[in-house]
Amino acid sequence: MNKSTMSIIWKLLVASLVVGLALDFFDVSPADLIHDIPQTMGKVYDLTISVIEWGGSYILLGAIIVVPVWLLMNLTWLKDRFRGKN
Repeated sequence: MNKSTMSIIWKLLVASLVVGLALDFFDVSPADLIHDIPQTMGKVYDLTISVIEWGGSYILLGAIIVVPVWLLMNLTWLKDRFRGKN
C-alpha cells in the first residue's frame, strides 16, 4: 500500500472511532440504527433539545449582566462621537 492509501485508512479509522464514541454517548447501539431509525432520531432530538435548554438558561443568566454593560459602553462611545471626540 502506498502512503496515500494508508493515510485514508487512518483517517477513516479515527473518524469511525469519533462517531462511535458520539453514538455511545447518545446511547445508540448498532441494532438501534438498523431497526429503530425513527426512535433513534427521536432520542437524538430529545437530547439536543435538553442540551439547548441547559445552555440557554446559562446564556440568559450571563446576558443579564453582559448586554447592559455592552449597551452602556456603546452609548458612551456614541455620545463621545457626537461631541466630536474620536
